[in-house]
Amino acid sequence: MLDDTTRKVLTVLWNTYRNEPCRIDISYISQRSQRKEEQVKEAVNQLVKEGFVLWDRKENSFRVMTNRP
Repeated sequence: MLDDTTRKVLTVLWNTYRNEPCRIDISYISQRSQRKEEQVKEAVNQLVKEGFVLWDRKENSFRVMTNRP
């Protein structure tokens, strides 16, 4: 189960990037989700652990897989 901040960040990520590989702009996502950058980083880490966002370490890019938990 995702908390409010993580759900908000997931929604913003989906609306911004869809499932295209990208480098996440933390300050932009922070501004759009109205959360602090530290909260956004924690939320992205949780989303990667939960499988909502895939992280390609070689290319350092992310891909949002879904927008609803």
